[in-house]
Amino acid sequence: MPMNKLLLLFSLFTFNFSLFTCFAQNLVPNPSFEEHSLCPDGLGQITYCQDWVSFRGTPDYYNTCSTMNGMAPPNTPLGYQYPRTGNAFTGFAVYAWNNPNMQEHVGVHLFAPLNIGAKYYLTFYINTAYNASNANIATNKIGALLTTYQYSDPDWLKILPNACTIKEDSIINDTVNWVKISGSFIADSAYQYLVIGCFFDDNHIDTLNLPYPLFPQLGYYNLDDICLSTDSIYCENWTGLNNIINNRSTAFIYPNPSSDEFHIISNDAIEFIQVLNSTGQVVYSSEKIKDKEFDISLGFLKAGIYIVRIETTSYLSNIKINIIH
Repeated sequence: MPMNKLLLLFSLFTFNFSLFTCFAQNLVPNPSFEEHSLCPDGLGQITYCQDWVSFRGTPDYYNTCSTMNGMAPPNTPLGYQYPRTGNAFTGFAVYAWNNPNMQEHVGVHLFAPLNIGAKYYLTFYINTAYNASNANIATNKIGALLTTYQYSDPDWLKILPNACTIKEDSIINDTVNWVKISGSFIADSAYQYLVIGCFFDDNHIDTLNLPYPLFPQLGYYNLDDICLSTDSIYCENWTGLNNIINNRSTAFIYPNPSSDEFHIISNDAIEFIQVLNSTGQVVYSSEKIKDKEFDISLGFLKAGIYIVRIETTSYLSNIKINIIH
């Protein structure tokens, strides 16, 4: 068989294979909390974890890199627990017997705003922290809230909304295993932030006292491995740490679908961009961009599915887009 025909068949095979393997995206930066600026040496240091911040209260960060006793899993001040994957996880309070409405929220700015009208799937894992003398209460109503803005309530002063995007109505009291919480929703706004915690006040949650020597004190949960995507299968099968490199080494395109303008965001400087149709033909090309953000106008193309091939200084990404007219 002539060499040029072999190359053509190989190109078509590679292109078609990418259609099924390269499109799912986790919109959550640092979803397993592995990337950090500093190793934690005390409680309340969520800002040491890259991309993540406190929205309410003082959430905590645990990483095996810590040399401080109690901040390196599996030994923590509020129990004994290994990360679900990797070396790190975060933790937040959801109830305190002597401090009304001490619900903590931890949040992150998503890679790209959500597309209004699109359906999204969210999964994350929690574990009930247990230490008989202090972390010894389990609750329900742990969930996630999507917002268009970042809020800050370090002193627990704002009224809780008693509503969120998804939640678990059952009491989670597994102190050994990581429990998956999942749900789906239709984006009714261009949400840019994901927040996790309990968004209901003490009068709207149920509690369960775990074994304690003196009296119950605190409800507290550990958090790891978060996925937010338009692909339900991708999130259901997302394996946490194994996806971190791919998650951080990819570009994101929005809005998608679009009738014309697409905005591309990358973690690394973009070298060039190509758009390919369903037969693998290049229908758009732009080189020497040298920037992390770029707009492309594709209104001249017919409606349909296309592949945007993005090459940066460190990786190559293929992302499916949908052009509508």
